[in-house]
Amino acid sequence: MWRNSKMRLTGLLHSAFTLGFEAGLNKVTIDGNHVPPGALVSFVQKGLEYLELEANINEDGMDVEGDFSQLQLVDLITKDVDELREIVKKKRKKENEKEKKEKA
Repeated sequence: MWRNSKMRLTGLLHSAFTLGFEAGLNKVTIDGNHVPPGALVSFVQKGLEYLELEANINEDGMDVEGDFSQLQLVDLITKDVDELREIVKKKRKKENEKEKKEKA
């Protein structure tokens, strides 16, 4: 596929094979000439942003509770949404305690 050939040229043969196999690229009929450079990176970034937003919404999924909490990239990649929500809750609790101490 279009990115696989670029990966092969840069010596990433195993990565090219794995990406192609995992994504099922041999089964699609997408013309790589119509895919803009950086499309995969953009797609992954949007996915991470969505995951971060999902971790910040309240339990009924309707709104962000309090301030939006940015998460570490390593957490976004290695943890599921429930674990990320716990991180957000802990960060907010810590921020609230800090604000109470400053007011006292």
